[in-house]
Amino acid sequence: MKDIIFIDTSIFISEHYFKKNNRLNLLTQLHDAGLVDFISTEITISEIQKHFINDIQKLYSSIINSSNEISEKGIDISLNIDSELDIQQLGINALKRFLQRTETYVIQYSEITSVEPVFNRYFQQDPPFGGGKKKNEFPDAFALYMLEEYCNHKKLPRIIVLSNDKDMHEYESTHIEYKDYKQYVTEKSAEKEILSNITLLLQNEKDENLATIKEDLEEVLYDEGIYYNVLMSTDINDIEIDAIDLDLDTDNFSIINQTDDYYFIEVPIRISFIVDIEYIDYTYATYDREDNQWYNEELSHYKAHNDKSLTLLFTYHKTNNGQQPYIVMEDYDIEDALIGME
Repeated sequence: MKDIIFIDTSIFISEHYFKKNNRLNLLTQLHDAGLVDFISTEITISEIQKHFINDIQKLYSSIINSSNEISEKGIDISLNIDSELDIQQLGINALKRFLQRTETYVIQYSEITSVEPVFNRYFQQDPPFGGGKKKNEFPDAFALYMLEEYCNHKKLPRIIVLSNDKDMHEYESTHIEYKDYKQYVTEKSAEKEILSNITLLLQNEKDENLATIKEDLEEVLYDEGIYYNVLMSTDINDIEIDAIDLDLDTDNFSIINQTDDYYFIEVPIRISFIVDIEYIDYTYATYDREDNQWYNEELSHYKAHNDKSLTLLFTYHKTNNGQQPYIVMEDYDIEDALIGME
């Protein structure tokens, strides 16, 4: 299932921002796999940027100072440090790349409709205004309020908040669910592995499933009865299938439900066909009652066709008692592909 997640500044700090192979990088991979969408607030992004730039500026200054101290002792270590380097802009660019890659939706300040609920929490000392310097909790309070209002406006059931801040965890809301970020990343990674396995099984059995669907479709298309309403004639001489094109999009499946033993999966399929029908056309014919016979009927051809997008239901059987997982295409009504045929 796809989650909408909010990552607090504390997580960026804990994971050393954009360090390779950290949990933020793994969350990005989960987004690429279609398991999570990112949401944040303008105030949170500003807070992350402030901490990130302060940290890297301190580190950069420390490197320059250390280099100068070593040089003063007569040792040239040739670090090739550019004192004119705009470390602040590099930090801003790194954050922008992260937001772009994760397609993070950022709730703007302008979307705040009222500040009263936040100040009510402040004066009543409700979370996230805990002990210590309460003014430092205003960014968190506004961020959580903005997330809550966004859920209300968009009618979203929940946003998952990943944070190390204890005061944020105590903020009560029906729309906000807190998760231990390390456990969450672990569980979602396992889910990603299952999704990869589902994709592999769907692709491995794609040709066989398409052959079954095509065979069922051909059987239906050779049934004269399905063309009577289209032709306004029941006298059909011949049916020839000119083309059948099937596209089972195994890369874009979606999980619609699950139990302890199964995942129920929908897979999009596009079905198109062209059928040449030879039939007796009575449009300009006349019927002689005395002779009990039609005159001036014509032998005609009609190209019946359709292009239909449908979904097929599959069941993914999880590992059970040492048995390897497998996937099964459930029963379907091939006549759904005929709806809208012209």
